[in-house]
Amino acid sequence: MVADPAEHLRHAAELERRDDEVARELETIRGLAERAGAVRSRAVEVRDGLARIPEELDDLAARRIILESTVASARSELAAAESRLADLEGARRTRTDELERARSEVATARQQVADAESELGRLDAQASDLQALDRDLRAEAAALPHEAALVAADLRELQRIAESARGDPGSDLDDVEEWGARVRSALFVARGTLETERERIVVEANALGTAVLGETLGGSSVAVIRRRLEESLG
Repeated sequence: MVADPAEHLRHAAELERRDDEVARELETIRGLAERAGAVRSRAVEVRDGLARIPEELDDLAARRIILESTVASARSELAAAESRLADLEGARRTRTDELERARSEVATARQQVADAESELGRLDAQASDLQALDRDLRAEAAALPHEAALVAADLRELQRIAESARGDPGSDLDDVEEWGARVRSALFVARGTLETERERIVVEANALGTAVLGETLGGSSVAVIRRRLEESLG
């Protein structure tokens, strides 16, 4: 016979309260870890992008110089081909095959000019896109430290986190990346501590259930054990 059913029920209720509390803390930590990780990852991506864009723009500029020469040469060849065709068309005696060949040369020269100008346009569009991306990344680089600061403020509300993760994330992308690494390590430790604590609560609840109900509950959740006890003792 159970000596004190009310005490057992109070004990089970307290275990469930502690279990719920730890579960909420774990959920908070997981959310903060995700937010801090996203900010840190984006800081790295933005920094790398800003470092890469000048090199890509320089490469496009070098290719454009070469292509401008190609365009000029193609235009010159077109002008010469058109001039030859005009001379043949204006001559009193011109063989048909010569005229057709001249017309073919003009068509080929025009296509070469069109292809070169089209490629030049593509290069200019790529350069314009890179410049727009550079502006966007610079704006994001200015905003990311603020986003990190919001996460840092929420981190300081946690009770079980190392002091190293409570600091300011800094004002530039390198600082944000370093801050994110510290936060990741601290949250990993805090999560491990909470998960261990929750496992102990479950073990204690199962021991209580086994002692009161006289049966092995097989690692049931704290909520299930409390319900079983209420059904049995209530």
